[in-house]
Amino acid sequence: MSATPVNAGKSASELERWLDGFVRDPSFLEAYPYYAAILAKITPVADPSVKRMAISLHEGRLYLHVNVESFMAEPQFLRGVLLHEVHHVVLGHLTHPKFVDVEEPELMDLAVEMSANEYIEEPLPPAVTCRAYSNVGIRPGQSTRERYEILVEHAKKTGVRPRPSAGEQGAGTVDDHRFLARGRAAPGGVAQTAILVANAVSEESQEHEAEEAQQDRDVPRRFLLAGRTPARIVEELMDTTRLPDEPLDWRTALQMFAARARAPVHTWSRPSRRFPHRIFEVPGRSWSLRRSDVPHLLIAIDTSLSMSKIELEDIARQLMVLSERAHVIVAECDAAVSRIYPFAGRIDKVTGRGGTDLRPVFAPEVLGAHDVDGVVYFTDGDGPFAPEPPPVPTLWVLTKPTAFGCPWGQRARLRPHK
Repeated sequence: MSATPVNAGKSASELERWLDGFVRDPSFLEAYPYYAAILAKITPVADPSVKRMAISLHEGRLYLHVNVESFMAEPQFLRGVLLHEVHHVVLGHLTHPKFVDVEEPELMDLAVEMSANEYIEEPLPPAVTCRAYSNVGIRPGQSTRERYEILVEHAKKTGVRPRPSAGEQGAGTVDDHRFLARGRAAPGGVAQTAILVANAVSEESQEHEAEEAQQDRDVPRRFLLAGRTPARIVEELMDTTRLPDEPLDWRTALQMFAARARAPVHTWSRPSRRFPHRIFEVPGRSWSLRRSDVPHLLIAIDTSLSMSKIELEDIARQLMVLSERAHVIVAECDAAVSRIYPFAGRIDKVTGRGGTDLRPVFAPEVLGAHDVDGVVYFTDGDGPFAPEPPPVPTLWVLTKPTAFGCPWGQRARLRPHK
């Protein structure tokens, strides 16, 4: 398929058909299956105000701004710039609060750009790379935030701005960054990104079985995003989901938690062809979804707290949405687990109302009996908890604004509808 885009005067629907046709091109799909799956979920718009491309988030939707005339003049850069835009998305450059309100915005912009350019082997227009700033300590594989901190530390120690090595591109961006800062203020943007990655990769994994890695510890390049496994991308996005003084809304957290549970992992499920004489002794790495494309989640409700009927109905509504992507099991618990049952669409009332103990739900006999991939616990947090984390990820949905001393698990606040 030709890389030449449609004419600049084409309509939005024609531009969408062009991008859809491009990402479904067999050569692009073969080389970049996960990138194609993500691009297929982004709406392209013709935008002559950008130099080449830009990515934006508006009212919950991702948009790819395309200067069509630019790529008519330089079609050789189309693939590389598309990969660059996907990197901005999956690395959280568009949505993550850790890139907001930094001390040195220009240095952050530099770090963002070199990270978005890393791992791209397709032709790019003149671009900043991590190699250009190796003289100040920038190295391959560092995160965007690490690079920013190195650049800032160098500026503070030397009193001068970091400068590129001789002969290297030191400034300028492949695309237009004007929309990045706006996207980071969008509520739920990080969760949306994590869900996009998990869903796109899950869908693609149903059709593409990974090839054996050249080295046992490696994942094939075509099954990576920005040099990372999709599971690691989701983990990094979940690392800090909101600014510390603004608790994450529990509905957003619940969606993000489900996305994490669905993120593919790599597994040692078949013997390595590199050691045929040691078949069944030396495993080979293959790429797969978790146990099932539909994870099993245990939703624990602390029945000792005063959970109102309105709150229970709100939880049930959210679980209805979640149940489309996961097997949902409800556990009612105060000082002990009183009952466990599959979620059937409603939570009218709960039993218990005794004291609070947050440990019984995580007992091996409970987790083992239901073989869950994660636990979501609605609680006021006022009770003893296990000192060590369980073998599955946990999301605490706290119903009161009081301090919660548990050192493990993700957290969110229950916010009833106004």
